[in-house]
Amino acid sequence: MYTSKMTQAKTYKVIIPYSESATPRKKFKIEYTVEATDRVSALKKAEREFDSYADYNSASWVRMIERDGIRIWKLMQDMPQTPQHIDELAARLTSDDEDVIYNSLKALGEIEDSSASSKILALLSHPNPELVALAIETLGRIADPSNLAPIRNLYKPETNPRVKACIVTAVSRLALPDDDIVGFLTQALREEDARVRANAIEAIEKLDLPDVARLLLPMLKDEDNRVRANVIKALWNKDDQSKLLDVLKEMAGDENPWMKSSAVFVLDNVNIPGRVELLAVMARDEHPKIRQNAREALFRIDSLDCLPYWLEIISNDKEFSVIAEKVMRHGDSALNTLLAFNGRSSESRRYAAMLLDMLEQQVLKTSGWINWLKAKQKRLFKNS
Repeated sequence: MYTSKMTQAKTYKVIIPYSESATPRKKFKIEYTVEATDRVSALKKAEREFDSYADYNSASWVRMIERDGIRIWKLMQDMPQTPQHIDELAARLTSDDEDVIYNSLKALGEIEDSSASSKILALLSHPNPELVALAIETLGRIADPSNLAPIRNLYKPETNPRVKACIVTAVSRLALPDDDIVGFLTQALREEDARVRANAIEAIEKLDLPDVARLLLPMLKDEDNRVRANVIKALWNKDDQSKLLDVLKEMAGDENPWMKSSAVFVLDNVNIPGRVELLAVMARDEHPKIRQNAREALFRIDSLDCLPYWLEIISNDKEFSVIAEKVMRHGDSALNTLLAFNGRSSESRRYAAMLLDMLEQQVLKTSGWINWLKAKQKRLFKNS
């Protein structure tokens, strides 16, 4: 069965139209606001509430859902909040202005309402391949499996490579467990365009396809940085990690900044042994983008192993606040790490002292003055 990582819960509005056996010609609607990871889960939650109401009231009549009229969309600030406004947004897809179409597609992809699917599907024959690609991407985000066939049928040898790449990603989002797409993704791995190959690897990882190592290992030698990075990420828990780590280190030390950038991506997303040290080195890279990406990745890790490295690269109050929050959460463990810290610069030692001051105040507030005194003594003893 295909599996995917858990994603953060979002707020959905679900409208369920229904009829009652007592008055079958009369139509009703009921609205639910639910927290869910996706549209399918949102509908299941709403249906459970719908069914539990009937069970609770032990009604003699039966309520029947009119499934064709169900509406589900994600509630977002500054986005349409009602079916009427969403329908008005979808109507703009027939505009002659490509900017209007583009902005409408972006918004529909954000709110994930499948009622606009037919109008979006009509754009698959648009002469602008960028709009076709965005339409496919939008259908993928809406995640209505009924759109799988028309999207997959668009994948042909002569199809624009950018469009092909979007088809691969959309297919991975729309495929159901019984859909056989292994052959399709294997074909995509052999495409000349690197975007298609890279997206196929992401799809294979997302769907947790069988025999993944056999499919992907040969692609560690691919000339494209993103392809290599995706292979390492997909295989890290499925194959020989030493081999993958060797390739990653090569990428991190490559003269090509794109290779380095992809190495940072892997280190940011996979808990690889030595990743803190590798990111710390790359956080001082001469290339500003690589340096910034590595710094941000290092700050995202929530481990005291990073603390000495954080202190050496903090450059502003915002970064200090991010670190301070992590340090306060770790409490006594962070205190011992800070006391052992011997910074290479006066600035890093100043930040360490500030964190120690904050920890002392936290101990005083939460554990009383005796424990505060013990913490103070540790610090004084360290400095003596």
